Amino acid sequence: MRLQQLDLNLLLLFDALYRYGSVNLAAEELCLSQSAFSHGLARLRQRLQDDLFVRTGKHMRPTPRAIKLAAGLHQALPLLDAALNDSPDFDPLLSKQEFTLAATDYTEFNLLPSLTRLLSRQAPGICLKLLPASRVGVKRQLEEANIDFVLGFSHDEMKDSGVESLSWYQGSYCTLARAKHPTLTNGLDMETFLSLSHIRISPWGETSGIVDEQLLKQGLSRNVAVQLPSALAAAFLAVQSDYLLTLPRHIADTVLKHLNIELFEPPLPIPDYRLKLYWHKVNKDKPAHRWLRERIANIRKEAEK
Repeated sequence: MRLQQLDLNLLLLFDALYRYGSVNLAAEELCLSQSAFSHGLARLRQRLQDDLFVRTGKHMRPTPRAIKLAAGLHQALPLLDAALNDSPDFDPLLSKQEFTLAATDYTEFNLLPSLTRLLSRQAPGICLKLLPASRVGVKRQLEEANIDFVLGFSHDEMKDSGVESLSWYQGSYCTLARAKHPTLTNGLDMETFLSLSHIRISPWGETSGIVDEQLLKQGLSRNVAVQLPSALAAAFLAVQSDYLLTLPRHIADTVLKHLNIELFEPPLPIPDYRLKLYWHKVNKDKPAHRWLRERIANIRKEAEK
């Protein structure tokens, strides 16, 4: 087998399992789930056409092929590590780094205008590759999809041993309706709110959102006429219908400049949302990752310069 045919990350997986003899401990060192680790081991076994490790009781025993491979890696991996750690610091002006981010349309809308303006000045060679956010867990996306960052939208703190995060924006909600809505001449109270039909933004097809959850606490429910995944599409639908749309105020303030709409305070308490940036712990000390995280953490101040 030629080296170009092998994912070199699998050699780190092999080395950790050889040293620990335990999938659980090896996966923990690499900040991987056991399922992701086992999937990688299966790929390496298939590539090398050898079992490599055989379970004996609670211990994973190396095969003769594995013992031979480990001897070579024992010399090679420290040399590679030394070479990488001796590389120059990250230079944003010269970098051609590509970052892959998973995001919903709203988190893209909120972050990208400010971030791309900043990058055009400070790191013109950096490329951002955006993928649709997935309903699977953040940790699984970071481990299995070759994603550098996940842009999250949350009302609660998420804790995961393999994931780090920062909150880079916090905002409130408002209710949007088309201008001159015939039912809203006297404003929006709870009775009117419940009497009208609603648009629900549901990025992953979930059948209950934060508005529904807050209504349920009061023993109430609303009539949802349309459910769709896109916050931007929802705003344009609201302006062409009599439906109400409760959404982050930031996007409503922006479309207010371009659409004939009115904004109202929702007639019920809704907790603020937080826009979160998530990354895997294995990337926490990489200079390029650290640089981009710091830029996003200070995006508001940087964008105003």
